Order: sequence, then C-alpha cells, then structure tokens
Amino acid sequence: MDLTFDTTANSAYLTLGPPAQRTHRVIGGLAFQGMNGEVIFDLDASGRIIGIEFDGARELLRPEALEG
Repeated sequence: MDLTFDTTANSAYLTLGPPAQRTHRVIGGLAFQGMNGEVIFDLDASGRIIGIEFDGARELLRPEALEG
C-alpha cells in the first residue's frame, strides 16, 4: 500500500497492492460532524478495489497519515 497526498488539491490516493488496470469508479460522499469530502473507489475488471481516493483529505484523514 502507498498513500500519496496532493496538498494543492487536498486529495490523497491510497494504492492497494500491485498496479492494475482501473475499469470504473464508484463515488460516495461522506459527512462526519462538519467534515465534508468524498471517497472514490477504483475497481478492476473483477470488481476488486485497487485504489481509494480521498477528496477533502485534510478533513477525512489523520494529519500523520498525510505527512511524509
């Protein structure tokens, strides 16, 4: 697993396992006590999750997860 963070876009991407070809995305919105953001799941042809994008990463993830 590898987490990358784009500070300008406030978006983080978590790659799960080896790279695979993405076939489609499933988008779900989240709201937790004043925190807003979206979590986007990238799926392969078999429907397995191969990556997760966190739009609004500063609100959705712990600060230590974004450091590095």
